[in-house]
Amino acid sequence: MSFKMASLPTQSVIKLGAAHEFFSEKILPQLPKYNTCTLSHFGTAEQLLELLKEEKLDILIMSKRFPAPGVEYLKLMDEEFVIVAPIDYEIHEFDNLKLEEQWLSEQKWISYGLELPIIRRIWREHYKKRPEIRPVHIIPNLHMILKAIEIGMGLSVIPTYLLQDSLKAGKTKVVFKHLKVENELYIAYQLKNKHLPQFHEIISVIRETKMD
Repeated sequence: MSFKMASLPTQSVIKLGAAHEFFSEKILPQLPKYNTCTLSHFGTAEQLLELLKEEKLDILIMSKRFPAPGVEYLKLMDEEFVIVAPIDYEIHEFDNLKLEEQWLSEQKWISYGLELPIIRRIWREHYKKRPEIRPVHIIPNLHMILKAIEIGMGLSVIPTYLLQDSLKAGKTKVVFKHLKVENELYIAYQLKNKHLPQFHEIISVIRETKMD
């Protein structure tokens, strides 16, 4: 057994970190292209950055740039977020931003977190204020939030790359399209690993990702 173990070629391992929704939609389908083994971690940007600084991650996909010694960021893409409703949800159209904001505030909302991530961004960018809404449900998973919208539980904000199948199936619809916001995604890594060949290969495959 010892001889057999010693004779096996050593295969490199790349440790990847990302939000599980992005990993599921954009990284997982690309894994067969990787000429290496992978070890994946999921969590918030803050949690995963700590793993990167501790060298427990090699490459991290994140939506924030935190100053950290020895960590370099490479822009990956822009993701677009829109307000999504069940297909049969009755939507009122307004030509007045104040009435539009008031109506939205009265609806049932599903949020990723108590601090209303992304929902808060939409309010600040378009209404120049904090949202005065209390979400009916907090579900920290975008796939599950989309499912909740499809079965009629309320409104939420979803990245467009998650929406295509749901829209084509007639389960959801985008409302108030002018209220969209964009979020930048970055590849973060330890600067000292920048010139490793397998590292460049993985980043190249990740950057092939398309946001349809």
